[in-house]
Amino acid sequence: MSVQSLIDKAAKKVGNRNKLAQLLAITRSQIYDWDKGTKRCSPADRARLADLAGEDGLQELVRATLEETAGTTRGEQLKSVLGKSSRQIGAALNTVVVGVISLTLGASLFDLPRCIKGCG
Repeated sequence: MSVQSLIDKAAKKVGNRNKLAQLLAITRSQIYDWDKGTKRCSPADRARLADLAGEDGLQELVRATLEETAGTTRGEQLKSVLGKSSRQIGAALNTVVVGVISLTLGASLFDLPRCIKGCG
C-alpha cells in the first residue's frame, strides 16, 4: 500500500491527520511531507501507519524494507532470508493444520488420506 493510502486510511480510522500525528508522536508537517513525497517515510513508520490503518504492520515493514533495498546486495540477501523464513513458517503451519484436523476428526495422521477422501 502506498504511503499516501496508509496516511489516508489511518487518519480516517483515528479521526483526522492531527490525531494521527499525535498518536505517532510526530508533527503534522511530517505527515504532510510523507504524503507529498518530499520526505521519506521509513519502513518502521510505514509499519506504524499500517497498524493504525488496520493493516498488517509486519507485512508493511517487510514490503517497505524490500522496496528500500531493491537492487542492492542487502536487498537480495533480505529476500533470500525472508524466503527461507516463509518456507519454514509454511511448513510449521501445515504441521499444525494437519494436527488440528487429526484431532478434530479423531483420526491419526496415517488415517488422514483416507479421511480426506471421505471419512465418516
